[in-house]
Amino acid sequence: MKFSDEEIELYSRQIVLPEIGVSGQEKLKTARVAVIGIGGLGCPTVVSLAAMGVGYIRIVDRDVVEKSNLHRQHLYSYKDLGYPKVEVAARKLKELNPYIEVDPLPVCIDEATARDVVSGVDLVIDGLDNITARRVINEACLEVGTPYLFSSAIQTYGVASLIIPGKTACLECLYANVSDEDLPTCSVIGVHPAILQLISAIQVSEATNYLTRSSSMLEGKLLFCDLKSLSIEFIPVKRAGKCPACGEKMKAPKEAKKYPIVEEVCGREGAATFIVNPGKSIRLSPEAFSHIMRKHEVKPLVSGELGLTFSYEGGLKVSLLKSGVAIIEGAGSKEQALEVYKNIIAEIQLDYEN
Repeated sequence: MKFSDEEIELYSRQIVLPEIGVSGQEKLKTARVAVIGIGGLGCPTVVSLAAMGVGYIRIVDRDVVEKSNLHRQHLYSYKDLGYPKVEVAARKLKELNPYIEVDPLPVCIDEATARDVVSGVDLVIDGLDNITARRVINEACLEVGTPYLFSSAIQTYGVASLIIPGKTACLECLYANVSDEDLPTCSVIGVHPAILQLISAIQVSEATNYLTRSSSMLEGKLLFCDLKSLSIEFIPVKRAGKCPACGEKMKAPKEAKKYPIVEEVCGREGAATFIVNPGKSIRLSPEAFSHIMRKHEVKPLVSGELGLTFSYEGGLKVSLLKSGVAIIEGAGSKEQALEVYKNIIAEIQLDYEN
């Protein structure tokens, strides 16, 4: 594979590294990764991978940029508030490196979308903020056979491990029976931006090691890093024979979900916030967005290629993504948020099926 003179200059400082070299750079150029969650961990990770020349980066996130993101998610700025994260990230990554392909997906992660999200890539990289979505990604990666670089960070500590289907312990082996109700969130106990940068740097190093040399220090190990004490530990981990995800134990059949699903998330600017998941991408068109604006006789607060943020009746603020995902701020309950969502979908005359 040939590189242009500009590419050689762009990557020159890493090509001279024995760990990468020309052959490693060629492997990075043909590599395909998915980074799921473009927040505190995902932002610095995608910037580094793009700058290093990973040829295809699929970026996945269901949210829009909000003010509380800015202290740690440095891909975004005040002018990006209200825009879909993946739209802003894709634009800035392409500005950083025009020689790569960036594929933005503004979707929710659950059983309806996970398999498509993790298929067709060499490595899935974790930027998520909840165990429910991670568990779904873990199961999808096991099913498809895609390696999953798991990581998480909160307060001043973080963890990471490379999960290789059929070979290493999976996420369920490590965190059996753990639910989001059992775990703290950064909105409640905080997160230091430095631990995100540190865990992200470890992710990038191990991702490039795996992509260029098929090796990783995190294979079969759980890394624990504590920023407060400046300590790093490696904990050996093994597959659990009765793991319900990767072990011999029979998996219990899952009850079919009824969509759309409404989830309450951390409030923004004091308002209750709900995310509505349609279950699958329903691919709203620019014409659909225009119809909404004409119907309500309002100007959009934000109008992007992958999403629209606008004021709605009753003082609500709605961000509607191209995939059909909606973020509704100010609703009094899940039921009200769902009613608003269905009304909007009905207004643009989509044939939505539960």
